[in-house]
Amino acid sequence: MKRVLLLINSGLRKLIDKGFFHILIGNTLVKCISLCSAIFLPRIIVPESAYGMLTTVDNVNSYLILLNGLGLSNSVLRYCSMQKTQGKKSAIFRFCLKYGVLADGLILVIFIPLLLFSGLFTNGNYGAAKEYILFASLIPVTTYLVDVYLLYMRANLLNKTFSKVSVIYSLLYAGLQVIMAFICFINGVYIGRYLALTTVAVICYVTLCKKNILIKPEPEEILSWSDKREMFRYGIGCMITNTFSLIMPLNETWVVNTVLVNLDTTAFYKAASMIPSNLQYIATSVVVFIYPYFAQNGENMKWVKKNIWRLLAGMCGLMIPIIALCYWLSPYIIIYIYGENYAPAITIMRPMWIAFGVNAILRIPLGNVLAAMGKLRFNIALSAVISLMHFGLDFYFIKNLGIGGAAYALMITYTFSSICSIVYIIRMTRRGTVDAE
Repeated sequence: MKRVLLLINSGLRKLIDKGFFHILIGNTLVKCISLCSAIFLPRIIVPESAYGMLTTVDNVNSYLILLNGLGLSNSVLRYCSMQKTQGKKSAIFRFCLKYGVLADGLILVIFIPLLLFSGLFTNGNYGAAKEYILFASLIPVTTYLVDVYLLYMRANLLNKTFSKVSVIYSLLYAGLQVIMAFICFINGVYIGRYLALTTVAVICYVTLCKKNILIKPEPEEILSWSDKREMFRYGIGCMITNTFSLIMPLNETWVVNTVLVNLDTTAFYKAASMIPSNLQYIATSVVVFIYPYFAQNGENMKWVKKNIWRLLAGMCGLMIPIIALCYWLSPYIIIYIYGENYAPAITIMRPMWIAFGVNAILRIPLGNVLAAMGKLRFNIALSAVISLMHFGLDFYFIKNLGIGGAAYALMITYTFSSICSIVYIIRMTRRGTVDAE
């Protein structure tokens, strides 16, 4: 027993020294701050139809963020984690920052004329939100700047610094959008976000300069054409995978807006999914910590096999009690946080806990482990299949069960995706080799 306790103590000490608990505590604070913002905004942006308008604008921006920087921020995390010299890491960072921002600029050049002149944004909820969508259209590029800086911190294993900056980011993002909403209503939300993102980008730049990790690369460390091509290949591959994965809840909102055509219903859906979706922060905290290690050891199947099952066992032990408790507390959460007007969201929230629980325990960790190992083809193929599957299930369940059917569509697709990833990893570890990409 004493030996077990010593091993546990030694393991905890290693995690503390490497910054894991800084990440976990930091992400917990981040989500608590975000949650407070999510609680206050529906009470400031009233009636429910106005909050539904805000949800519609965020839905459009989320589609643009899927294309952010052509996924080059993912290349920063993977390839900087694999490098030994700081100059090479800096060269990768500079390349991805420059060309990611240029890509976002090109996307805006295409998107804004579509917004202003195409029939896609003429009628319905999206037509009503057109002016707000235009005002918020620079949110994706400013978000990319912050993301690249934060991922560069992760790649350099600056976990404690990453956690501190993330908390500052969330405080500014949540606080400023709530304060500005009181002053300028819906536009105020986006003014607050612009101020927060710009401030955090400056803080990140100053912090990285002080850490002396933005050094100028030596001539031999400058990226070759093949290096740049590999960055684009991996970044675009991750972008496609993430697009298929993240597009599922976005498509859900689109189906709700299209099939039910009711801004109040959209608000109920948003309220029901907001808190359960925050289950994913635990999985995200773990992924933030483990990703560089799986990137470094991705060729060692013995190491991968040992640590992947450790990871999943830990996630199950941590998450299942939380999900069970929150499922039971759903009516109290809705009534006390959102008010009696949001009572219809209770029946939607309960299956949401299960759906997002499966996503947090299995799908997010497995997908990120495979991405760290460079398994883009499998991730892209699986993401494409489940995205199409989810889209069809969404229409079927929402038409037959109403807004509550959206949760069941998510539940089925997340479970299917997780099973496929587990089977692929078992196959790979049994063979003892990594499939060529």
